[in-house]
Amino acid sequence: MTPAYVRGDTYLPDAILQQISISLIPMVTAVVYSGSERVMNEMPKPLQVYIVEDSQIVERLLASAIVAAGAEVSGSSADAETAIGDVFALQPDLIMIDIGLASGSGFDVLKTLQDHSLVPGAIRVVLTNHADAEFQNLSLQLGADRFFDKSSETSQALALISALAAERLSSIAPPRHGA
Repeated sequence: MTPAYVRGDTYLPDAILQQISISLIPMVTAVVYSGSERVMNEMPKPLQVYIVEDSQIVERLLASAIVAAGAEVSGSSADAETAIGDVFALQPDLIMIDIGLASGSGFDVLKTLQDHSLVPGAIRVVLTNHADAEFQNLSLQLGADRFFDKSSETSQALALISALAAERLSSIAPPRHGA
């Protein structure tokens, strides 16, 4: 089982990650007028997910699961170069990365994001058919937070997407009353 979060020698279990991530969720403020009082209700922005995947079938599966979970697909790409540019511009919360791409590789994406500290707050999840220990270790060394085997762990990757999206949606703050 892959730890919830691994970077270098750092390991954080899921319980701690949940506490940390709740405080880091960006909020969108909605202002509602009730009589003469202004009521501010902070609503979380839906989880933004970028897909780096060369298989249209898998990309559609992921996109469907993302939308069904209440998250949004911020973009997708089948090649490393486009993915890197898009991810930098879009700043997603979660990046789903395949290793084998139409051009370049998921390793190229991970390495560039790590080397240039691009989108440091994004969760980086590798979902690949190249799921041997060597590829898993390299992915984690290059900044992947989670690693899943497409052939046997896709349901776990989809469950992670659902959990992250649900966490984001359930973090609605109680209404604040202001003048």
